[in-house]
Amino acid sequence: MPKKIKQISFTEYKDPVELYVEKLNDKGQGIAHYENYEIYLDGVIDGETVLAKIEEPFVNGSKRRPGQVLKIIKASPDRVDYKDASLQSVMSFGPISYEGTLKRKQQMIVEALKKAGCENCKISPIEKADLSKPSRYKSIRYFAKQDNRIVNGFYKVHSHEVIAVDNCSLEPSWFSEFAHDLCEFFTDESISVYDESSQQGPLRSLLLRDTIKEKMAVLVLSKKPSDIFIDRLKTKFKDKVDSLYLNVNEATSNKILSEKMSLISGKDEISLDLCGFNYKAGPYTFLQVNYPIAQKMYEKAVSFCGENKDKTALDLCCGVGTMTLPLSKNFKKVIGVEIVPESIKAAIENATLNHINNTDFIVGDIKEVISSLVKEKDISSIICDPSRVGIGEDACKAISRLKSPVKLAYIFCSLKALERDLKTLKDNGFVIEEVQGFDMFPYSSHVETVVLLSREK
Repeated sequence: MPKKIKQISFTEYKDPVELYVEKLNDKGQGIAHYENYEIYLDGVIDGETVLAKIEEPFVNGSKRRPGQVLKIIKASPDRVDYKDASLQSVMSFGPISYEGTLKRKQQMIVEALKKAGCENCKISPIEKADLSKPSRYKSIRYFAKQDNRIVNGFYKVHSHEVIAVDNCSLEPSWFSEFAHDLCEFFTDESISVYDESSQQGPLRSLLLRDTIKEKMAVLVLSKKPSDIFIDRLKTKFKDKVDSLYLNVNEATSNKILSEKMSLISGKDEISLDLCGFNYKAGPYTFLQVNYPIAQKMYEKAVSFCGENKDKTALDLCCGVGTMTLPLSKNFKKVIGVEIVPESIKAAIENATLNHINNTDFIVGDIKEVISSLVKEKDISSIICDPSRVGIGEDACKAISRLKSPVKLAYIFCSLKALERDLKTLKDNGFVIEEVQGFDMFPYSSHVETVVLLSREK
């Protein structure tokens, strides 16, 4: 039976009220309470006192209401100007000093560990990003028409309204330069922007990727353009990137890329150097967006697994083999598992490219294959780097059925998954040796968390 939602009687507040910001949500909105209502405020920091106008509820009868901040009465000592005003959609911690964001992320990890019943473990300081360099080597931008010109940028929080971006300090500078030139080209060509309501207009989005030494761009349209248009596009932009793709996405959903991908110019893959290995990256390839932080995180996990040339290691959710290959130097054999067939194909190619011959790769869902994998008698180390949902209770219990001593480096990209899976692992004999956050996405509320665990026989 569905849970009955309590309806709150509507109260109109004509005059501004003073509110205390109790906390920030994962979108960077401040949350305050006033009488029976929960007020959501943009551009504030936890601990601040503000004067705000309380507006109508998001939904009739809801206790949740937006508030318009009129004045900050008492500012947080961590308050700074937005690093990029146009990036509020991706910088949920935008008005907070960088050290202030790290402090909040560290506290988020502490609170998640407490909920998992693991509050007495060793917690190392968060690995900082080097803000003198880009931290987002992949970008997805959207098109809009403003003042009779095509613009390109990011979605505003909780909407599909495009906020135009002239320059993003978190990304390589060529992203903005390329996007600007592309928009000028589309404006001159009188190309219209895709409208979600009418489902008309070709221009949808733009995916940009930089591997530090090579560049890729993927233009996403709602329908296939004419050959003449493709030729003009190729002539104009073929020398600006190493790989230029066209993706035709006819879906009405929020899906970014379809299966209809065609190479317009350049090479079909670009390459990335990471952890001493070379990896190929195509338009569908998943790679962490912040390579310097990703390398430090991978090195932490691989180092913890140790070295034993008589044993086997598992790399669960291995992607394109970014940790499988470094592990291969230290073990008799490494088995990589990944649910995405294209990633496994790329992982096999990457192993061949780097002359690695002691890896096996399996296409499969961790939940379905882990029980058979743990029957291997010589597994001594496991790396696990799943999506936000984690691997779940059953897979954690399956790992715990290994008969031999084992080391487990579990990389969480969601603290909710950490709360659930750590509790299961702890209840089944694993001991936490160290926890450390890695600031993969500076100024966002997101933190990658590496948990190093071990279990004796």
